[in-house]
Amino acid sequence: MAVDRTHVDSDADVETPEEEPAPERHRPPPDRPGAAGFPSRAESRRAASAANEISRQPAETTSESDEASSQATSEGTHTVEDDGLAGADVSKADYSSPGQAAESSTKDAPHVPSEESHDGLSDHAASTAGVNDDAVERGLFSGIKQAIARPDRGDEPQELTGIIDQPEFQDPHERPDMTPDRYGTPLDRSDGTRTPLFDGEPTREQAVQGTLGDCGIIATLGAVAAHLPEAIRDCVRETDDGNYEVRLHDTKFSTSSLCYEPTGRIVTLIVTPDLPVHDVLSHRPAFADSASTGAAWAPVLEKAIAGVDETWSPKRRQKWAERWDVIQPGKVPPTGYVRLNHGSHPNDRAELLTQLTGQPARSWEFPTGYDYRGRSPDQQLLDDFRSKITERKAVLVGSRDLRDSETRLPHKLHDGHAYEVTAVDAEGWIHLRNPYGHGHPEPMTAKQFRAVMRQRYTSLEE
Repeated sequence: MAVDRTHVDSDADVETPEEEPAPERHRPPPDRPGAAGFPSRAESRRAASAANEISRQPAETTSESDEASSQATSEGTHTVEDDGLAGADVSKADYSSPGQAAESSTKDAPHVPSEESHDGLSDHAASTAGVNDDAVERGLFSGIKQAIARPDRGDEPQELTGIIDQPEFQDPHERPDMTPDRYGTPLDRSDGTRTPLFDGEPTREQAVQGTLGDCGIIATLGAVAAHLPEAIRDCVRETDDGNYEVRLHDTKFSTSSLCYEPTGRIVTLIVTPDLPVHDVLSHRPAFADSASTGAAWAPVLEKAIAGVDETWSPKRRQKWAERWDVIQPGKVPPTGYVRLNHGSHPNDRAELLTQLTGQPARSWEFPTGYDYRGRSPDQQLLDDFRSKITERKAVLVGSRDLRDSETRLPHKLHDGHAYEVTAVDAEGWIHLRNPYGHGHPEPMTAKQFRAVMRQRYTSLEE
């Protein structure tokens, strides 16, 4: 999606950390036209698309899985690298303490974002740029898939490990009032207790986006909590030493089924409890919230996803530095939370669904013609959504960019933003959840929905 954040002309009120805590959370900053020396996001998307065309050229040595995944671009798939977390210089014997990991972390080194930067260009922007949504959905920003997904090799260990200490969190191109000041301990309460990892069963309401532009990740976390709360419980726990252990399913892209599948390996990350904070609101995380939700699992998982690049090997960092230089010549590649601030794509969410649940996931294009049962495209879409939700499968979508004549989207939608489809009611109205935790869109008919959304949705496989 475009940038996974609030547009400058939207009706969202941006809260600043100087104000007293309010019931509503901070929101991601508005879109930028391009600060001095830094291109606009539309320009970055076009550069990413061009870079992808370069990256798809045959390499000197390309595995079958690498080549297949780079060709399956219509679903926004990602190039499967040779040495994601598997190439990291870590093992269970390597991390005796978070402090030692911090000393050798790659927090300031290049990371590997995903091949999908945002939710794609709007129809108008795509035609002007000479590229289509599918091309842009091969962008290069989300790093979780690049760090964990890779070819299935029998000689790899069955469990991959790493430590997530303090991922980079200050985006130099972000508004200062939206940028956290430091790492703090907002999970520690004034009464000496700590915010519990879980407060009852995980729920979608406990996944609330902060000032980071990672709505696709937060929407995915909330959707999994709503449909498969046991998956959230199974993938994160608090350890005896006060840290957290996050266990994700290693994934690969299947060229036969065109979806992400678990490889059978587990990625185990030790996550320290400190989180980015604003000095004036140091009692609450700057990014995914825990203060208002009463549960810590969402910010802990967000940190794990942000910090996976801390485990990369020097070879991995160099590989990404070369690719990033094609997109942003002379610019330092973003890492950690800054990487997530660049947004996500439908297939980023598909892979995250697999990493969290261990079940195959993919993205689908909206139906465009009548099917063999005589159902209209709109009816097929409604039926598909109803069926997925009934089967406890998350459904994730993204709103499109603004067009030239528009200042905002209708139905209280933010442009370039990820949402969860929570229901299709008996009258055929589609209900969405905003990962901000408030300001949810108005229910829409299928026709209204199609007019304002990217023409693709993400869910678990059949």
